[in-house]
Amino acid sequence: MGPGKLYALLKEEKYDLLILTKPILKYALAAFAAGIKRRIMPYSAFTALFAGTSVKVDGKSKAQDINITLLKPLFIYFFPAKSQLFIDKDEDAAALDLLKEAGIAIKDKFVCMFPGASAPHLNCGKEFYAKLNDKTALKHKELKVLLVAADKQSSHTVNEIFWRCIKKPAVIRTAPDIAVLSAIIARSEGIIGGCGLPAHLAAALGKKAIVFAPLKAEEFLDMPAPVSALIKPKEQQCESSCLGDCRAFCLKEISLTQTCEVFDTIFAQKSKKNKGIFNEERTVGLFNNQTRRKKS
Repeated sequence: MGPGKLYALLKEEKYDLLILTKPILKYALAAFAAGIKRRIMPYSAFTALFAGTSVKVDGKSKAQDINITLLKPLFIYFFPAKSQLFIDKDEDAAALDLLKEAGIAIKDKFVCMFPGASAPHLNCGKEFYAKLNDKTALKHKELKVLLVAADKQSSHTVNEIFWRCIKKPAVIRTAPDIAVLSAIIARSEGIIGGCGLPAHLAAALGKKAIVFAPLKAEEFLDMPAPVSALIKPKEQQCESSCLGDCRAFCLKEISLTQTCEVFDTIFAQKSKKNKGIFNEERTVGLFNNQTRRKKS
């Protein structure tokens, strides 16, 4: 959006507050000219004249840390914040209806599986998810698997995985809106799947999670503590920023055996002290993949 259109929009809507995450002069000038009273932005010699409040930020910090730093001037007392979601009754009722249609009763314990879109450099393979479902169903009969399309792009992927499964999971093929999706995750034991929206929702809801993520995606995730795992591919295979098209397809190298053991540790609480995949630093030491766990 050009500065002229932005100025017209800000002037028409009469906003009280504008927060810029980057010190872009044309946007700072448009906000100043539109008469917005509170203007918060990172410090820059070029934008300082037009900023109501300039905040010094470390450009190398994670995006979530920069955002929190920019919010500090709005509060008299500041404490380290964490995103938190609350589910209202209507959203929960809609989630219950969808779960019932999928074959999940109100008393059932279940884990949401979100394979994500079909891009192979951002996802484990379809056969991987199908085998993970079958092994889970065989070993943990008290825990159902709900295969969910979180967006329109993943509907086809979900359908293919479903038909590859020997033990058919419960399935939601049509992506629910974000509020209902949040309510479904809130009723689950947690999630397992690719790096994306469901992982962030699980973190905000404080749910258990196993997330498969390219190496460069780690900084964008706020994993819920204490029971979460981020499983990453072999480091030497990563040759890109994981944006756009990557030919490495590194997530296909993630071990199914490793994932099943992590699943046991997180969802079934069957951690073995004397043997297993976690060493004293709580990282994977058996399959040359890397799993990060946060301590409570």
